[in-house]
Amino acid sequence: MFKPAGQNSLTTYLAPDLIYYIVWMTGFPLLFYKQLESPLLVIAGSLVWAFAMIGFAALLSKIGIRLKL
Repeated sequence: MFKPAGQNSLTTYLAPDLIYYIVWMTGFPLLFYKQLESPLLVIAGSLVWAFAMIGFAALLSKIGIRLKL
């Protein structure tokens, strides 16, 4: 499950910044979980976000987008 993130670590590291910027520009409240009062919901939202980034890195890898140094 974590293999795509390990194989494309630079992509996995930089992908959230790209998505954060797009979310910020559109004003879409995607990161609403960060303002919740329950710590468990914040942690759960962060875990969902982390797995979404792994899936995003896997998708980018499948379509041939890989960042290399």
